Amino acid sequence: MSSGQRQQQQRRHPKASTSSSGASSSSSAHHPQHQQHQQAAAQAAAVHLLPASQLSSHTAELTTFIQTTFVPSVSPSPDEFTAKENAFAFLATLVERVAPGAKLKPFGSMANGFALQNSDMDLVCLQSDQSPPRPASDMVEELGALIQAETNFQVKMLPRARIPIIKLTMPPTSTTPFSLACDIGFDNKLALSNTKLLYTYAKCDHRLRSLVLFIKVWTKKRQINSPYRGTLSSYGYVLLVIHFLVHVKQPPVLPNLQRLPLTRNYELHELEAEGHDIYFMDDLDSLSLWWKTSNNDTVGELLVDFFRHYAHQFDYNRLVLSLRSENGYVTKESKGWHLDVSFSAASLGLLFTCVSDTTCISKDPFQTDYNVARTVTRDGLYTIRGEFMRALRVLTGGSSKKLAQIFSELMEERDD
Repeated sequence: MSSGQRQQQQRRHPKASTSSSGASSSSSAHHPQHQQHQQAAAQAAAVHLLPASQLSSHTAELTTFIQTTFVPSVSPSPDEFTAKENAFAFLATLVERVAPGAKLKPFGSMANGFALQNSDMDLVCLQSDQSPPRPASDMVEELGALIQAETNFQVKMLPRARIPIIKLTMPPTSTTPFSLACDIGFDNKLALSNTKLLYTYAKCDHRLRSLVLFIKVWTKKRQINSPYRGTLSSYGYVLLVIHFLVHVKQPPVLPNLQRLPLTRNYELHELEAEGHDIYFMDDLDSLSLWWKTSNNDTVGELLVDFFRHYAHQFDYNRLVLSLRSENGYVTKESKGWHLDVSFSAASLGLLFTCVSDTTCISKDPFQTDYNVARTVTRDGLYTIRGEFMRALRVLTGGSSKKLAQIFSELMEERDD
């Protein structure tokens, strides 16, 4: 029996998913920002919350605003989608000229349903199995030169990078009133699997997309979405939202797609990629036969609970988020991530756990030893959790402010 057949057999009767969440804890630390963190925590604990009836009315109004005004205002326009589709189609013809049989595929936010206006296009070139594989560095130079000759893109070729890539940019023009930016990588099949998983989750429940777009804009405004500056990537925040809806909310808003049974016979390439188990239920037509949510929380209610959970309730001392696992978590100890600790997460009292100056927040859904938050720095940890606490305070603090004022305060651009 092949490994793919064994995986199919094992998934015929999966165990039911359970939910788990931990209580946060903290102790003293001698970090320069620790006093600020303690003060923020005290403010959050002491804040005068809105009465239940007023909070319910408040979240209902917030829900209407997010879904009818905010989401349409930050989503790519049809013209932007058309321009990017046309650019993609032409780039695909150039790939075919350089490597006959090779295919250009989109991945990332423009393909998974979570794109904002002016989002970059992420593309991957998959070489044909029928031809001898060519080094990615050679493909970068040859394809990059052809794109330079045939298009108006500004081309930056990085053939000697750890991951060879072509970076393309095009400024706005009189006929295309928005810029285009595109990265082309090579033979990254896991990126396509990840994109398909997130796309399927987005199709399961419309509330997910509304929450993700809100969080993406909020993290950008508050400047906590840059791995290059020590905070978490947008992809990391998407995983936070999905994990919250799958494993934290009771009853769950979303199913655990990686633990639902197979509904058809899968080909081996649908189950494994680059040595990783990439199975998840992607048959949305059959999903209702296996799972249906009974959670009727509004987007506004879910948003408030999201901020509350990651500000105060998650057991950041001991746990790592694991979307694919049965209960949603693994311990740091089970992964060996409790060793060689560069500073004490227990004494910091933060959301994330740091090992060797990297942050352990969430395992990748497929690459289970991949630390999604590896770039988050010590100061980044304080900033991220402080922003979760601030957002909760803005949304739930006893106040007579109108929704427009609350939204303006929540999305106020933060100075470094």
